[in-house]
Amino acid sequence: MMSAYMLAFIWLLSHMACLMIAKRRGLKNTALRATSVVMLGPFAIPFVLAAKSQKLVRI
Repeated sequence: MMSAYMLAFIWLLSHMACLMIAKRRGLKNTALRATSVVMLGPFAIPFVLAAKSQKLVRI
């Protein structure tokens, strides 16, 4: 029973890590990216790192 909590905790930490990485790199938070993070869990981190950052337009 405790292992289920550990898995959920690891999934939660990986989701937070993906959001922090995406924010630092200037990536848009899209529904596709959020769904892939939820489905892939810790395996989504390399995909977020490989995504191309978008240029920020400052006016």
